[in-house]
Amino acid sequence: MDTKKQLGISKEIFQIIITIIALIVGFISCDDEDYTFVPDPILPHTISSINPEVGEVGNSIMIMGTNFSPVRSNNKVSFNGVSALVTAATPTALTVTVPEGATAGPITVSHYQLTITGPIFNIISIPTISEVSPTSGAEGDIITITGTKFSDTIDNNSIVINGIVATITEATETSITTSIPIGSTAGSGDITVTIAGQTATFSGFDIVPVITAIDPLTGEEGDTITITGTSFSTTAVDNIIDFNGTPAVVTMATGTSITTTVPTGATTGAIGIMVNGQTATGPDFTIEVTPTDPITLVIPIDNENDDAEEVSEVDPTIDPGDPIPMVGDMDLGSSDLEFGEISSNQGLQNIGLRFNNVTIPQGASVTQAMIQFKCDDDGSDPVEVTIYGEAVDNAQTFEETNGNISARPLTPTSVVWSIEPWLAAGDRLDAQKTVDLSSIIQEIVNRPGWVSGNSICIIMKHTGVSVGATSSSTGREAENYSSSTPDDGAELTVIYQ
Repeated sequence: MDTKKQLGISKEIFQIIITIIALIVGFISCDDEDYTFVPDPILPHTISSINPEVGEVGNSIMIMGTNFSPVRSNNKVSFNGVSALVTAATPTALTVTVPEGATAGPITVSHYQLTITGPIFNIISIPTISEVSPTSGAEGDIITITGTKFSDTIDNNSIVINGIVATITEATETSITTSIPIGSTAGSGDITVTIAGQTATFSGFDIVPVITAIDPLTGEEGDTITITGTSFSTTAVDNIIDFNGTPAVVTMATGTSITTTVPTGATTGAIGIMVNGQTATGPDFTIEVTPTDPITLVIPIDNENDDAEEVSEVDPTIDPGDPIPMVGDMDLGSSDLEFGEISSNQGLQNIGLRFNNVTIPQGASVTQAMIQFKCDDDGSDPVEVTIYGEAVDNAQTFEETNGNISARPLTPTSVVWSIEPWLAAGDRLDAQKTVDLSSIIQEIVNRPGWVSGNSICIIMKHTGVSVGATSSSTGREAENYSSSTPDDGAELTVIYQ
């Protein structure tokens, strides 16, 4: 063995050292003929392990063993014949970088002229995921995973979506096509791509539930309902159901079916579900309301100021010597109410009727309404009036203020009453009963500010054949309310549910 090569010194220095040694030996030998000098041997090194045993170009690898040189440059490491850079060295460990061009094979370490072969190091490619499209979906939806170092052999790639293995339909080195597995539970989780034991992860992929059917689609509070779909939780309480915003209790659940009951207070509208933070909306569910027995209210005029007349057209035949009325003049003390005929020394009249304490709940369904009058005088000529409601939440009593009827806001809804002949004074029959006013009453009780117990005002105006009437005997005359004859006044009947 070439000793100077073992020591790593130049030829000239080596010769000097040999000369010095020879002199020392000669000097010593003069005193002790039994002494000889033999240089210490360089100890063989060993490789006990490498960590990790797999990696890719550029990874840092630790080689563990014995008798390495602590001088980094005195150790030569190769990966299957390709030299690698040693970045750190101790007698028991070498740190190296996997070199460009390395292939799977043994690692060798050379120290001076000693070379030893270690374990096999496998070169792998670690996949990456750069994009998932879309980032959410339902069971069975197609998704595309984009990245690097995938295998173009489908079976070499393994895909797991939120904990369930997915089926791959297409694969290249940069793209994988798959679908959300059947049986997946809704929620947010990870997508992993594993190739040769190496895994890439995409976090925050959302699987959403889907409602496909509701049976039945109509029902009452307390009815049992079955919701069919996908990606439900098999744990009943993890499925949050609402009927148009009203929470319901889930009594049984599988991944594709939920049993619940229609909650108290539910209204017609969409059924919704939330599973692990992911939501879906199903079709509308119709709440059936059990019909209740109709309620009939009979509300008479009960105050002398609650039936009134207002001049709408001045009598053209009035005697010039008499006081001339004005349009809008109010009369709260008339002995009767005139429809479509001239009131003596006044003219044609607007009629106002106020009914108090109308105990209809807000939004109740009004099925029928009419006003019953008592005939004050007979009449058979054609008469027509149009009937409105006052468009307010709570009507106020009439006042002597000019125009106190005509100035009131009218409901858009109105009805026309062509009044039949009135045959005899005192009649309180069907002929003295208005047409159905339910549409007007319904509009008023549907107002957001309506409160049961409020007052309603009905306003009647002459129209059609009654416009411009000049006779004081061609229309109809009804009794008004008087405290002395309270049963003579008008009476409102309302039927509602």
